Amino acid sequence: MHTTNDNFRIVRSGVAFVLAAAIIFGSVFTVAAAAQNNDNTALNNSNNIEKPIEIEMANGDIAVAEFTDAEFKTDIIKAKEIILDYYGDVKTIGIARGTVADVLSKANISLDKKQVVEPVMSTEIKSNMTVSVYDGKKITVNADGKKNTEYVPHGKVVDVLNSLGYLVDDNDIVNADKNSDIWDADSITIKRVDFGEETVTETIDYETTSDTSDKVELGATKVGTKGIEGKKLVKRACKYIDGKKVSDKIIDSKTIKKPVNEVILVGTKGASVNGGAGTFTDMYGNEIAYSRVHTGSGTAYTAPAGAGTATGVPAYHGGVAVNPNIIPYGSKLYIESTDGSFVYGYATAVDTGGALMDGSAIVDCFYNTYDECVNFGRRDVNVYVIG
Repeated sequence: MHTTNDNFRIVRSGVAFVLAAAIIFGSVFTVAAAAQNNDNTALNNSNNIEKPIEIEMANGDIAVAEFTDAEFKTDIIKAKEIILDYYGDVKTIGIARGTVADVLSKANISLDKKQVVEPVMSTEIKSNMTVSVYDGKKITVNADGKKNTEYVPHGKVVDVLNSLGYLVDDNDIVNADKNSDIWDADSITIKRVDFGEETVTETIDYETTSDTSDKVELGATKVGTKGIEGKKLVKRACKYIDGKKVSDKIIDSKTIKKPVNEVILVGTKGASVNGGAGTFTDMYGNEIAYSRVHTGSGTAYTAPAGAGTATGVPAYHGGVAVNPNIIPYGSKLYIESTDGSFVYGYATAVDTGGALMDGSAIVDCFYNTYDECVNFGRRDVNVYVIG
């Protein structure tokens, strides 16, 4: 833009100046009249003017001229009064339309890096708006792997950061209250928070179980079935901070290959087994079926309250120690003396010990007190495996 005769800002050259005079004096011309006065004038052919012609006047008004259906029309866009506060020097700027940047341009103000304008440059103007120019506060902004020095105006942290192009959304983490005045902070750190999903293939561990085998020597073990890991597709909802995953949650899982459990055969060949399956009568007079019975020396032991066992459970009355190669852990048992004069009762194999492993005892029964252990002593027992 440039100014002509200090009265007009000519937006378009040439014929625009001719039309400007008509606009200023409020005249209305038709194409026909113009053609009669001068066949050579630019007004003789409306095709010579493709767009409206605009002229900015000294007070900020914009005069507009255009041809419509061979008719010459004029209009005036009234200027808005903008209050410009430049370091306390206040004046009024007339401008019909545009942004804060246009206000500064009209006032011939160019900002250096330390100066700021409020509201921001891109703000559309409106009547009686106040535009302030002053020295911004120097702060450091750490974001997106970079550390920048910025001079900022007063305003909410989130608004100012967005105006500077940092574009903070609701999920992002800022080390200051997003709605506080940014002048209350000396440095700002922005951590970007994103959410996504990932699907990966994971293994499924197989379980290891045991079973007895009279084809394997007593005290020995053998892999009966080799364990094979399974596979599954796992979908997770993930949270990322500055590109690094900080948490995830499984939202779906699908098995694509089932695992094969490993079976360990525990040798019983040569073990003292007095017969195979049968039945016995328990202390309550019930007839109970058993899969096998072991006959041998039984002992008793005690331990402080809360003491652990080989299987991890606390020691308790009814939990007994065995050789797991003969009687697997977890086996359900019924124990009584071979002559039927003493009954320990129902029990579970949960522990082991040296006497069990060297074969000097077939079972070691837990009691809560030492006196109970003395009462049991050492005696020959039948250990019925019932489960």
